[in-house]
Amino acid sequence: MKMLSLGCKTIKDGLTTALIFFITGLSLVLAGFWVMPEIGYLPQIIIFMGALVLLMVPVILVSSYLKNH
Repeated sequence: MKMLSLGCKTIKDGLTTALIFFITGLSLVLAGFWVMPEIGYLPQIIIFMGALVLLMVPVILVSSYLKNH
């Protein structure tokens, strides 16, 4: 049985994926602050989701580096 590993096949793919995650997370955080209407806890939920996406950026970078070295 083959063990699955986290990370991209190449460093270039890892950087591209991390950049996309960073832009997405930053967009979600900014949307939570300025775009979302104050309906319930919707802005806080969007900001929390953006923070989770931003926390994945270093995980993607480190795992891609470790997988390729």
